[in-house]
Amino acid sequence: MYRSIPTACLFILVVVLSGCDSPKKYSISGTVLHGGERMTWPKGGTLLVIFLPDDASRKERYAAHETDTETSKYKITSIPPGRYKVAVQQFFPDAKTSFNDALGGKYDPGHTDLVLEVTQDGQVLDIEVPKVAAGGPKGGKGGGRKKGDPKEGEKPKRTDP
Repeated sequence: MYRSIPTACLFILVVVLSGCDSPKKYSISGTVLHGGERMTWPKGGTLLVIFLPDDASRKERYAAHETDTETSKYKITSIPPGRYKVAVQQFFPDAKTSFNDALGGKYDPGHTDLVLEVTQDGQVLDIEVPKVAAGGPKGGKGGGRKKGDPKEGEKPKRTDP
């Protein structure tokens, strides 16, 4: 009789645990839009889409492993439901600088203000990146120096005759 008690407890434990579901994971997809139109870039460029949990205590990142630069589509195949900050970066293949994000870093993981909510499997979540002037994470205007402009802290050259 005493030997059957541990066996019965083990059986009950297995039945109880088998009823517990692991966290749900969904597949989502969508199109990255820029000012209402599909984002486009030269052949060989890269689109990076990352979903970051809106809850700061969760440290996971869910990156789109499937992106199509011709159609501006992305897909994430395993993501739990919840609210997410969405980072979007668009890189070009022949950039002459080490920081070649065409969006100026405004929507990178540390600066994005885009938020979406994953609620169901197969959900289509289009990401709307507003048109803004390039110029770095703060969204400044200008997008860099023009040829002949002085470097920061340098005095402009005289051009009068």
